[in-house]
Amino acid sequence: MKPLLVIGASSFGQLIRALAEDAGLHVAGFIDDIHDGPDILGDRAALGTRLAPGDYDLAMAIGYSHLPARLALYHECTSKGFDFPPIVHPRAHINPRARLGAGCIVMASANIDAFSKVEPLCVLWPAAVVSHDCNVRTNTFISPNATLCGFAEIGHSSFIGAGSVVVNGSRVPENGFVKAGSRYVGKSGE
Repeated sequence: MKPLLVIGASSFGQLIRALAEDAGLHVAGFIDDIHDGPDILGDRAALGTRLAPGDYDLAMAIGYSHLPARLALYHECTSKGFDFPPIVHPRAHINPRARLGAGCIVMASANIDAFSKVEPLCVLWPAAVVSHDCNVRTNTFISPNATLCGFAEIGHSSFIGAGSVVVNGSRVPENGFVKAGSRYVGKSGE
């Protein structure tokens, strides 16, 4: 794998760097349009010009407060030829029958069960559970200790709050928000 550049040098970026290092990846530095410092190798304009896709892979550290911008930048970078490998903590569990998309971030103790699909650019915080046969669409955040029960469907660019439960067979619409600590019941078609 190529050296990794983390887009965003804030606290989320620092966390992704630590996760990547725990996963045995080499982090070359950060891309950031606001901050500067010795670990920041350039801004967004440097991607595809001074910093080439043949030399680096990318990780996205723009947070859930900016979901549309995050997704747009992902598409911009992939159109330039950059890859976003999934980054998985060694203490996370991904069933071999599950599918994990490009650019996903899977933190310690997260669990993705058999026959589930997690599309690109999703973030599973520590101890998040995606039970069997779930479909988590692109650019979704699943917070610490949140549980998606079997056959749940989560629309793209959604946020699932900490400690919440999405009940078996429920559907969260795109751009959905599930409050921390809540129990979400929403059947397909509602």
